[in-house]
Amino acid sequence: MAPLWRRKRDDEPPPTVSAEPDQPRAADLVMTRLHDDGTEEEIVRVGIPPHEFYGMKANAAYERLGPEHPDTLLAFRDYARALAGTDGRREEALERLMDLVRLQTQMLGFGHEDTLTTAADIAELLHTMGDPGKAEEVWRSVWTSRAELLGRDHPDTLESASGLARALEQLRREPEAVGLRRDVLERRKRQLGPEHPKVLYDTGQYAASLIKCGHWAEAETELRALLATLERRGERDGETGLSAQANLGAALCRLERLDEAEAVMRTVLAAQQRVNGPADPEAQSTRNNLAAVLHARERYGEAAVILREVLSEVTRRKGDGHPSTVQARDNLANVLIDAGEHTEAAALLRRCHADYTRVYGPGHPLTRTAAERLAWLRDNST
Repeated sequence: MAPLWRRKRDDEPPPTVSAEPDQPRAADLVMTRLHDDGTEEEIVRVGIPPHEFYGMKANAAYERLGPEHPDTLLAFRDYARALAGTDGRREEALERLMDLVRLQTQMLGFGHEDTLTTAADIAELLHTMGDPGKAEEVWRSVWTSRAELLGRDHPDTLESASGLARALEQLRREPEAVGLRRDVLERRKRQLGPEHPKVLYDTGQYAASLIKCGHWAEAETELRALLATLERRGERDGETGLSAQANLGAALCRLERLDEAEAVMRTVLAAQQRVNGPADPEAQSTRNNLAAVLHARERYGEAAVILREVLSEVTRRKGDGHPSTVQARDNLANVLIDAGEHTEAAALLRRCHADYTRVYGPGHPLTRTAAERLAWLRDNST
């Protein structure tokens, strides 16, 4: 493992660094002047962004302790985590985490807690980068290893199960994901009680998984009970509460109770945008679901406007080929088909089909459905 920074001569000036606009500073570099009377005067203070701060710490551990010392390995993991949160550096973060987990496996074994923590970081990053197939493989390995090492009820094991469920949902293997979500929720309840914040959060995640699996009435029951609990605790408009309300709107849409669904979606969207701004990822998801309601109500023009904005934002945030971007493109194509804009819809679907094939393979239901709609467009376009 190579050091991150070259050693500077003692007479070289300190580096000039500044926190990047979208990143909170991890530390400050402060330059002071020492006066004759022993007092210090601050001359300049500049923010150090996380990846630079943790990079310097990792390099210092490397030079002080050597490349294989446990503290050095943990310092490099912190550095990789900071890179994972930095735009344009995720590929580098993944490469460093992969190198680290190989070294930890050689030194500690894959079943060691530190190695499994690094592997979990890899799985989470793969999911973020839009590779659910590989994320599933890693999460499954981490989950089974943690269950053996720590037990099925350990918090780290349950977090691994939740990570695996997220990957399965993205792979459209919803029944498997629902089973995992249910198991995690039941274990959390036994450990923490029915109203612990983690239990309430996991209840919302389980209900969302039920919606994806097509169990809409069951999801509505779970969500209304969750929202009643949050209302009693004064937390209905917190993060868990807003997410639950948005999911309730999605369930109502699937149950064809469109007036209720639209009212819920608009209320939640206003709250999310007020609290977190219009670019909030949760707000984007709610806007997408609002467009689904408008689509069901045959208000195609309004739905298309919203979906174009969602597609633009998710492309900016996640990249052109990320599964979330492809799904947003697919949603827009669906509306355009019903709106009679077949030429643009076909162009969008061709891109979706290529990306679905790349991410999920040619036999996946999403890939086949895109191909079927393209064939329908070819047969029905004038």
